[in-house]
Amino acid sequence: MPPRRKQFADFRGEATRWLAYARGDLESATALHEARAPNRNVGYLAQQAVEKALKAVILLANAPFELTHDLTAIAVQLPRGFAAPLPVSALAWLADIETSARYPDEGDTITADDAARALGLGEIVLAAVTAWFKAQGVESTVVDGE
Repeated sequence: MPPRRKQFADFRGEATRWLAYARGDLESATALHEARAPNRNVGYLAQQAVEKALKAVILLANAPFELTHDLTAIAVQLPRGFAAPLPVSALAWLADIETSARYPDEGDTITADDAARALGLGEIVLAAVTAWFKAQGVESTVVDGE
């Protein structure tokens, strides 16, 4: 069975919306981290920021993306010219964080160090994606459509 793909009529407009949501997720993760909220929430939102940012790059290339949370599978779909800003091992680690964060029986406990690492990885990806958008002539500084 072929993977399901998300289709949009306006890929460029959707790309900027996905990047805005990614920024919002990372900003929320940062605020939760500073407030000493549960590490699992920080890790989950950092992973979501990376996922949405990478999907935004795919959308900006006028392509649908596969419906998956697997960051390594998403990275394979990135357009030529955009190199994944993280190694596959880091993407796989973030994907595991997302799974562990959702349910108590899904994985290891997310530590404060894990949460901080997830935030750092999210910042790397968001910076690379923002630079890519700018290089493509798309200014995108909006968070969550505000």
